[in-house]
Amino acid sequence: MDVAGKVAVVTGSGNGIGVAIAKRLAAAGARVVVTDIEADSVERVAKEIGTVGLAADLTTEAGVKAVATLARDAYGRIDIWHSNAGIAGPPPPDSLQDDAQWNTMWQLHVMAHLYAAREVLPEMVARGDGYLLQTASSVALATQPLKADYSVTKHAALALSEWLAVRYRPYGVKISCFCPGAMLTRMLLDNGFPDDHPAIRAALTPEQVAEVVLRGLADERFLILTDPEDARALVDKGTDYDAWIGRFGQPLR
Repeated sequence: MDVAGKVAVVTGSGNGIGVAIAKRLAAAGARVVVTDIEADSVERVAKEIGTVGLAADLTTEAGVKAVATLARDAYGRIDIWHSNAGIAGPPPPDSLQDDAQWNTMWQLHVMAHLYAAREVLPEMVARGDGYLLQTASSVALATQPLKADYSVTKHAALALSEWLAVRYRPYGVKISCFCPGAMLTRMLLDNGFPDDHPAIRAALTPEQVAEVVLRGLADERFLILTDPEDARALVDKGTDYDAWIGRFGQPLR
């Protein structure tokens, strides 16, 4: 898709890769709607881009509808909805998180994507064009041994994207799932890694990530990766699932 002239909603665009993607879309000629849970960040980014924004809780269907209404009121339609907001969550005290943390992860990583699809798909199908871009993680292709809630909900986000692609691509709606690896955002930096940690050395800047996303949109690829080698996890699982599990199945303490 050529994003020039398109109306794009980017959730989680008050910080991290969301800001970089929103700015990159605007630079490419898109009209971007900014939304995040942090009101001050929304106001700042919207002002920098020269657009509209709304602080909203995207874990509720009412929050998603409010953002969609703003986009339609400001620009008349929605061409691209990027469900990007996400959290890593605190390190668990044991191997399984409590119900409250599971619920937060599920609502943000899965239900927020579903609410957006419900909201914008009817108009996209009616005109035979539109784009749903959903951020999951490279963890969705593999696993995260320390965080069950994060790993499982990111897998679910990928599964939802797959189903949407199968169901709605025949109607002209583009569907992509963005599964990035390590990125230099708060989600990684708040872990307190030293500068020479392998995760820090391998991580991309938000601006580099935004370029990957824009190339993926231009190519209309389903799976958008910051490292093509991450797809190898799918091959390894399919080839020898037990060996793949064994690679991760070591005591954590």
